[in-house]
Amino acid sequence: MITDSTGCFIGLDLGTSGLKGVLTDSHSRVLATAEVDSSFLHPHDGWVEVDPEQHYRNVCQVIRELATAADGEILALAMAAASGNTLLTDAEGVPLTRIINWMDRRAEQRLPAVLTQLTAGEVAQITGWPCLSSFPLAHLAWLREHEPDLFRGAGHYAMDTDWLLHRLTGRWMMDHSTASTFHLQVQTSGRYHEPFLTMLEIPPDKLSKLVPCGTPVGTLTAKAIRDTGLSSRTQVMTGCFDHPAAARSVGVTSPGQLMLSCGTSWVGFAPLLDRQLILDAALLCDPFLSGDGGPWGGLFAVPAIGPTIQWYIDNVIAPGEQDGMRIFNESAAESTTGAGGLAIDLREPPQPNEAARCDVSRAVMEGAARLLNDKILSLQNFGLRYESAVMVGGPSKSLIWPEIVAETIGIELKIGDHSAGARGAALLARAGLGDLSTSNTY
Repeated sequence: MITDSTGCFIGLDLGTSGLKGVLTDSHSRVLATAEVDSSFLHPHDGWVEVDPEQHYRNVCQVIRELATAADGEILALAMAAASGNTLLTDAEGVPLTRIINWMDRRAEQRLPAVLTQLTAGEVAQITGWPCLSSFPLAHLAWLREHEPDLFRGAGHYAMDTDWLLHRLTGRWMMDHSTASTFHLQVQTSGRYHEPFLTMLEIPPDKLSKLVPCGTPVGTLTAKAIRDTGLSSRTQVMTGCFDHPAAARSVGVTSPGQLMLSCGTSWVGFAPLLDRQLILDAALLCDPFLSGDGGPWGGLFAVPAIGPTIQWYIDNVIAPGEQDGMRIFNESAAESTTGAGGLAIDLREPPQPNEAARCDVSRAVMEGAARLLNDKILSLQNFGLRYESAVMVGGPSKSLIWPEIVAETIGIELKIGDHSAGARGAALLARAGLGDLSTSNTY
């Protein structure tokens, strides 16, 4: 049990478009926030990469801002993340590649030969995720095929999250939630899937140790102390995938509840007791609270509509304006239901539109809500229905968008914290400190 009421905790949410952080007290009240935008490299068509050193600097910048705002000692930190971002390092953790982002599509252009005997369904039964041509399984297979010397010479096969933990503490660990997006873990046992390691020729000793969420990793190295402004006593804990972190924060922990996380993709997260039902409904599966006998987490997505929405804001609704999001929200409020007959399908490539700005704004919002509702309705075929929902992410701050979503999906809707993912990570940081107080091994 934590008794130091003056202690603080840091939770980080390493999202796709930006890195967010919160500083909380021992009662989980937010004391400060910090944020920095992400940046991507596109060396070839369909490639999406991140410079690992810049990524580390961004993380340290957020931590340092939060550390500066703390009155009491920062006891622990943890990270939630939009996972599925791959890199290779040498034995000391020095990057050999850039971070291959989860949005990267190089393996889709030509599926690596080693993966052609697998099906997405097979991968889902093992790992909880049906990804075959994207995410780390595909990234690693692509690197093995196209960069064989680099691949076989690597000292560690990682994602950005376990690399960051190593960068901060010198120790390699990966939580079971994050490992689901790594696609090398048997989700039901929490162990690496030996046939995949054999297929990819990855030695098990070159992978991070798999542990539960909120597990103590260690204290900071001397360099990390200088980089972050934290103390030698601050403990680093494992976190989890960003959506289950946010669900923990807003209290979506029981079947019948739904969290809507609206960002680059619009994602629904729902606790379910039956893992097989999650897979049968073609949902992504997260271990969530199953390790303690609680529910698994099922995720569905309306993928990558955020960039399309932003295109309409930048090119149609508020071109050249500094405060385009404000104009977008205010304009939508001036239109009426149905947007004057205008309908915009956000799955299609964005197009110039000559309709009134208010109608375009409303049509974009209604388009997102409509795609979300289509997905919710399709899940009713599997008996999945929701009694209540919580909306988090940037669109939840709009005065009108949550209302449009609630009317469209017909479910009672509450608004969650914009920093829900980071707050969920801070909860895991605090829980991990409690584990540390009852254990001498970590």
